[in-house]
Amino acid sequence: MKRSGLYLVAAILFLFSVWLHIPYGGGHVYSDIVTVFQNRECGGTCLTIPYVNGFVEYPIVVSEFIYAMGAIAETLPGSILTNFYYLTAAFLAVPTFLLVRETLKIAEMRGYPDRRVLAYLIVTPTFLFMVLLNWYVIGVCFAMFGLRKFLQGNCKMSGILFGLSAASNLVTAAPAIGLLLAAKDGRDRDAFLFSALACYGAINLPFFVVNPSLWLAFWQFHASWHIEGSWMLVFLPLFSPLRHYIFPALLLSLYAVTAWISLKKTKDPVTLSWLSTFAFLFSTYVFTPQMNLMLLPFFATAPIVKRYWEFLAFDVINSVFLITGYPEPLSIFGVHFDVVSYLPPIIWFEIARSIWLGKMLVFDGLSPFMNWRRWIRLRN
Repeated sequence: MKRSGLYLVAAILFLFSVWLHIPYGGGHVYSDIVTVFQNRECGGTCLTIPYVNGFVEYPIVVSEFIYAMGAIAETLPGSILTNFYYLTAAFLAVPTFLLVRETLKIAEMRGYPDRRVLAYLIVTPTFLFMVLLNWYVIGVCFAMFGLRKFLQGNCKMSGILFGLSAASNLVTAAPAIGLLLAAKDGRDRDAFLFSALACYGAINLPFFVVNPSLWLAFWQFHASWHIEGSWMLVFLPLFSPLRHYIFPALLLSLYAVTAWISLKKTKDPVTLSWLSTFAFLFSTYVFTPQMNLMLLPFFATAPIVKRYWEFLAFDVINSVFLITGYPEPLSIFGVHFDVVSYLPPIIWFEIARSIWLGKMLVFDGLSPFMNWRRWIRLRN
């Protein structure tokens, strides 16, 4: 398929996704884009400026984007919520197609055909349901752009782009952890780290100076969030304090193994980036469905799974959770059920997805680099 045809398929699916998430219309698929703005931005204090005189749970770039879309929507005739949604969808088309472009470029650099990007990024349930579920595509776009710049040897620009990614959606900058290990020498590592921190700091500093309490409120809000979408739900209650200890302990352990791999086995930036991203999402106690969008570019540019059906099954389970958790689309087929009654099975979808991610990290990612037989002999 020519790239023009690939972009056409992406455009058709994106437009269908726009229809699916139309507030109070379309396919009735839930979207944070609508709900967050309606409940939190327009709950009596509509269009407060994030981090200045109003709280929003997202980092600064996304928060200011939400504010800008709302401010423009307010000036247009008709419902502010509908205007906000269509404006947001139109502007999110830009990072969506930039993400496709950057993934194509990275795949080309690694010798993969365009059809792999079509199969693992575009024609997927996550692309259809999750791109307009939230604003994650902004941060993921910056991250992939930064990865491509790193592969081209421009560590300074790569760091700036990852700083933008962190300022958009903090977790989308997780690949940067792997790139610190992939740097050729200390000079490249310092350039990458300094530019990333400088960019992130330059974006955050003015808002911290204006209203430090609101800036700190963002961190306090997320620190108090319950366990969501994680394998920890198997044995921990939602607000168990252990979640704050398991997360860093497991992440540091997995990162230590990844660091050993970077010293002994490979310095490939894509490999170390996807290992670090998977390790972060497996370790954290919050692994929401939209975070799958962070994984798709790596499936398209790295041989993470040996069989396509495994990737597709993993991605389908991610979307099944969304549809069963918000079951309005099923009413089209005459299926009606009370979500509360079926909450345990829905939670098990989340748990299965998180455990599956861990399987891919350990058995498909880390294990091939480990000589387990030799390690066992040394231990004995």
